[in-house]
Amino acid sequence: MANQDSQPGQAAERQAVIRRELEWNEHEASRRGWLDKLLYDPPAFDKVVESGLTFLQGQPDEKVLELGCGEGKEVLALAQQGLCVIGVDLSRAQLSRAWELVQSVYPASQMHLVQANAEQLPFVDSSFRIIYGKAILHHLDLDVAAAETRRLLRAGGRVTFAEPLSHHPMFWLARKLTPQLRTRDERPFPLSSFSRFAAPIGNWQSETAFLFAPLAYPIRRLRGGERLFRRVHAGLQRIDNWLLRHIPALSRLAWYGIVKVQKADR
Repeated sequence: MANQDSQPGQAAERQAVIRRELEWNEHEASRRGWLDKLLYDPPAFDKVVESGLTFLQGQPDEKVLELGCGEGKEVLALAQQGLCVIGVDLSRAQLSRAWELVQSVYPASQMHLVQANAEQLPFVDSSFRIIYGKAILHHLDLDVAAAETRRLLRAGGRVTFAEPLSHHPMFWLARKLTPQLRTRDERPFPLSSFSRFAAPIGNWQSETAFLFAPLAYPIRRLRGGERLFRRVHAGLQRIDNWLLRHIPALSRLAWYGIVKVQKADR
């Protein structure tokens, strides 16, 4: 009886979390626009985006579902690959920003934007062969997200998510000092969460990125510092790539992890 009673309570608690996430993104997300631009504007995050796109093997005009599309940077990147992008976000305000960005840069894009909860998506089973997401899973109930992803993915389909990890020293400190720049319920990933998410879907692999490269970000904040930032970031990223390849234990300290999953054919 206790288990039966707990299920409605858990559902109500989860709905409360989703309402808080929606409210924050509708009214507060714009406050961190400068930070998203600093961290994710090209070419700083290209390594992660390109890794995901290469794995998906999208074909021209193929539909791709992007979960948690936010302000639209990856909608744009996917559309520029010739894909028909279905971008989903909980926040109407974020979708408006995505629309404005893509229309200003690539008005010929094939793009459809949908306001929806990523844990209860309005698409029929096996709707997509490829699914993409960045910095969304750590906002979701991981088991529900895995089940919903598996439901939407066709047999043999591919999905990739990039997520911030828990233990990079610089970002760990930044999170402690700036709680107002993120929702109260989201939590960065430990690497072990990738297995929990991906194993129920199919065969999977993961990789990590960015150990020392984020140290270049302060240069980007300097007036006229963009060119120097790009040079320093690229050099540090080459060092990161070597370290992560030769000293796997350092993966735990990386800023981002990428999980790539292929659903079983059956």
